[in-house]
Amino acid sequence: MTQSVLAQSEEAESIMEDPSGPLALARALSDCFQIAGALEQEAARLEQDQLDEFCAYGLDLMDRLAFLVRKLEIMDKQDVVARMFASMGVWVARRGATIDNLAGTADGFGRIVNATSATEGLRDLCERMDEVIEAASLRLQLDEDRGDAWRPWRVINLNAGVAATRSLDPELMERTFAKMERRLPADMPGFLADGMRQAAFQNVPEAVRDVLRRHMEKWPAGAPH
Repeated sequence: MTQSVLAQSEEAESIMEDPSGPLALARALSDCFQIAGALEQEAARLEQDQLDEFCAYGLDLMDRLAFLVRKLEIMDKQDVVARMFASMGVWVARRGATIDNLAGTADGFGRIVNATSATEGLRDLCERMDEVIEAASLRLQLDEDRGDAWRPWRVINLNAGVAATRSLDPELMERTFAKMERRLPADMPGFLADGMRQAAFQNVPEAVRDVLRRHMEKWPAGAPH
C-alpha cells in the first residue's frame, strides 16, 4: 500500500507539507514492522513502557498512512487499511500493551464488520474486538467525552455488539451484551431496539430474539440509565 502512496509522491508531499514525508513514512513503517516481527519471534524484547511507546508509535504511523490514502483518494486500498489497523490493534492487545489511540482500529473493524456476512467470521471479529477493547487505556474506558457519537470507544463497542448479533450465536450475544451494559449503558436501549427491528425483517433463530427480548426488558427505551 505504501507503493500506492509513493506513486503519488508529489501530491503526498504537498499534503504532508514535507518533501521527505511519504518516503520517510514508508521507511518508518518498514522499520516498525521489522521490529514487530522481531518481537513476535522473541528475537527482541522491550520493557513495558517501551512496548507501550512502540505500539503507540506504530498506530500513529498507520494513522498518517490512512490519512494519505484518504486524501489521495486511493479507494482500492481502503479495505487494506482497515485490515492493517484491525490486525495491528489485535497484535498490540496480545502483546499486553495499552491502547490509547483507538480511532483507526475502531474504524477498521467497523468497515470489516459491515463487509462480513459469514456467521463464523462475525464471531471471530467480535472476539478480536473484545481483545482490543480490553487493552484500551483507562482514559478511553472512562468514556467521558460522550457528546461525540463517533468516538472510537463507542464505535468499536457498538460494532462488537453488531457482530455478536449478526453471528446468531446466543451465548456470544449474552457475553457481549453484558460487557456493553458496563461500557455503554446509555446506548443499550437504542442498540437493542434497533437489533430487534432488524430481526423482525430477517429469518433469525428464536433463541436470538429471546436474547434481544430479555435485554430489552432490562433496558427499556426512554428509561433513565
